[in-house]
Amino acid sequence: MKCSAGLAIMAVVPLLTAAMWMDRQPSIKPYQAPVLMPPAESVPVTGREIISQNSEPKNPVAPNARSVAQGKVLFALNCAMCHGLTSAERGPVGKKLVPPPPGLDRALLQGLRDAAIYKAITFGFGRMPPFQDKLSPRERWDLATFLRTRN
Repeated sequence: MKCSAGLAIMAVVPLLTAAMWMDRQPSIKPYQAPVLMPPAESVPVTGREIISQNSEPKNPVAPNARSVAQGKVLFALNCAMCHGLTSAERGPVGKKLVPPPPGLDRALLQGLRDAAIYKAITFGFGRMPPFQDKLSPRERWDLATFLRTRN
């Protein structure tokens, strides 16, 4: 009996010692530095888009009726609650924000490049949330194309 108890203690001691050391290991929480970036010019294996704040993506979507119509639907579903269906009046959520979000009329967007509009939609800024995980790249370009034609 003494021999089996001694063997059990000898077997458990290393496990307990290892458990004490586990608390001293470095752990990194999600979205906490260091966040590794993919190598330049690499293609993601997951098929997901990788875009940075410093990139200047080119609009691959031709400004046609289909793109504008799709962008209009996307705007009504994702943006109008804050920015409003028309640039004259904010949406129900936008009316509660101080200061209210911009109306996104043609005069405001005229001085911006397509890439700037696309990155604002992709990354968000200020109180605006990012839409990178909510809308596909094509949908974000359709939305940017629609915003170019909006009055």
